[in-house]
Amino acid sequence: MRNVTGPARAARRSMAMVASLAIALLAFAVPANASTPSPLSAASAANLADCPSGYACLWLHENWEGSRWQGQANNPTLPPWMDNLGSSSYNHGTRCIAHFTTDPNYGGVELAEPPGSYRQYLTRNERPGGGNWNDIISSLYWCSKG
Repeated sequence: MRNVTGPARAARRSMAMVASLAIALLAFAVPANASTPSPLSAASAANLADCPSGYACLWLHENWEGSRWQGQANNPTLPPWMDNLGSSSYNHGTRCIAHFTTDPNYGGVELAEPPGSYRQYLTRNERPGGGNWNDIISSLYWCSKG
């Protein structure tokens, strides 16, 4: 039996280090899920991907289904068909936290959605002061109010 040393051993070690690094980097490449992480079905992933890059999106139904609203700028009010009716969200922005708020003009309680994060079921996300985030969002601002 031959003892492997030199270049062959170094190559195996290098490959093992590259594989470990790739696995570690992959953990950072996956967007954070603000609710309970679960594998996304192909349909769910496709619905989530409908939100254009640079926008924050709300859907009328859980699991990113139904009509979608998208905002790229500050929105002191949501359109009537979405105001207090959002059930899932996604921040597909690239640099700022999207702040969804419970009242018009950025008032009330804030739901901070970092870039790349999503909430598949707003019913599962507790709101400070009680209740959840389903059917209660009325405005959106990016980064900071001022």
